[in-house]
Amino acid sequence: MKKLMQFYKNFSLVEKSALLCFLLPPVGISLLLIIGLRTLYTQWFTNKRFIYSFSSYFFLCLLISTIGAALLFRNILFLLVSIMILGYWGIYCRILVTEKGQLFQRFRMIIIFGGVYSCVIGWISKWFFIPKIVGYLLGTVLYGEVEPKNFNRLIGCAYNPNFTVFILLIAISFLFASLLSSLERKHYISLAWQLPIQLLLSYGIYLTGSRAGFATMILIYLLFIFRLNRIFFFVCTIFGLFFSKWLLYIMPRADSVIQAGHKRLDIWKNAYTIWKNHPFFGVTPIGFGQEYVIQYGHFIPHAHNLLLGMFAEYGTLGGLAFITLISINIVKCIHLFLFERSKKCFFNSFLLGLPIILFTGVFDEPVFSPQIGFLTVILLGCWDRYSKRMQFNIEISVIQGKFISVYGSTARLVVSSYMILHYLKSKFISNKY
Repeated sequence: MKKLMQFYKNFSLVEKSALLCFLLPPVGISLLLIIGLRTLYTQWFTNKRFIYSFSSYFFLCLLISTIGAALLFRNILFLLVSIMILGYWGIYCRILVTEKGQLFQRFRMIIIFGGVYSCVIGWISKWFFIPKIVGYLLGTVLYGEVEPKNFNRLIGCAYNPNFTVFILLIAISFLFASLLSSLERKHYISLAWQLPIQLLLSYGIYLTGSRAGFATMILIYLLFIFRLNRIFFFVCTIFGLFFSKWLLYIMPRADSVIQAGHKRLDIWKNAYTIWKNHPFFGVTPIGFGQEYVIQYGHFIPHAHNLLLGMFAEYGTLGGLAFITLISINIVKCIHLFLFERSKKCFFNSFLLGLPIILFTGVFDEPVFSPQIGFLTVILLGCWDRYSKRMQFNIEISVIQGKFISVYGSTARLVVSSYMILHYLKSKFISNKY
């Protein structure tokens, strides 16, 4: 117990807050938001420093979109999203500038612990009565909608099974990376605890009832096998295709796949219409549900697709920034996969973990949750820090008392965003006529 407490004391404030995102989600989210805002203020106005990177460009575009939407809709509540974006951005900057090198190693352990804890607290909340107020503190209550009778899906500590499955998938990917490392180093004794936890997390994914999570888990298993042995991967892929009907049969809630597919398709069409009606700045995550009620008469909190959600909630500016960010990171990943040979355990964690953001984003939008959003930003920050050797980040510092660092870089990003929009608009007009 003393060793455990000593280990916890060695955690940085960001690491402790990330851990609290599982134990007490409202507290963890609030702490990360405060840390992010404070870091951003210190970086911009005290140190006069601005990290010019594609991720910073992405956060800036989201910030501009939310402020623009707040002005267009004349809704001050939309600025709450702007504050959250600043919090994300601040955590990202803190990871790149001030956090220690052990952050990602500890973050992986925190995520694996969080995955196991999500399963355990989810089962406890089913077996024993937990007061609703305590449930909101622990994240075991279904938030945002009325819990149906006989609701058997695992909620975990993320307020929603579809958010919990994201945590479990990231935990599985990090554990698979540790498995690969143990096998490469022939530390077979580590398998004694890694394999049981892997089975526990896989069972937890099944109990969430998430069909997208189940499909993503299979893809992560295949990626793990690919990294382990490519011939075995080829054989497993053939078997997977051969037994695809059986996999569909054992998939959670398989009897409602067609109905769910039609419902998702309707939501996607409506989300596209919302973006078409508000193309520049979108409607923000807060405004999406409100706009959906106004146009279609019932509440849907988000677009249930990450790409459509980015365009509908943050407009063309945010959507294009998201596509740019994804494209750049795919290039970085391919480069590191082909040419880098060092720190393979970390690279395997990223290779197995980062695709989950896109895989789960096909039929859902887990990053809609601030809890998942902050954890994803930490993962993104660790990834940019790991891949900074590729010279994708440029740190700009200026003489004390001058504000060229913040405002000059911001101006360049705004101008470049405007030029992209102007170019697309001109191309659209030329094609039209």
